Amino acid sequence: MEKRPVAALGMSWYSRENYDRVKALSDDPEVFPDTFDNWQKLAQAGFDKFSAQGHLVIKADIDPETFPQWCRDNGHRVDAKGRIAFANGCAAAAIRKMQAH
Repeated sequence: MEKRPVAALGMSWYSRENYDRVKALSDDPEVFPDTFDNWQKLAQAGFDKFSAQGHLVIKADIDPETFPQWCRDNGHRVDAKGRIAFANGCAAAAIRKMQAH
């Protein structure tokens, strides 16, 4: 049987406690939904849609304490592109971990 490569989609994810802090420290706070509840509805709908299409979706928790430093260390601004890069990195790490087992 041929082994097919596994692919994953990373999604930026926030806790209720951290949502407003991440939004405030971001260079693009205007792209965030007003409230955590509004974001959560949209994010969960996206997660469910991609999962239903057969994608492996990895929730990449954005921590306001560590994310800005991660962005600096990896040459990103604290913005949507940085969040996407972080989420993709989390997805890649999850795949590597799965393939190691």
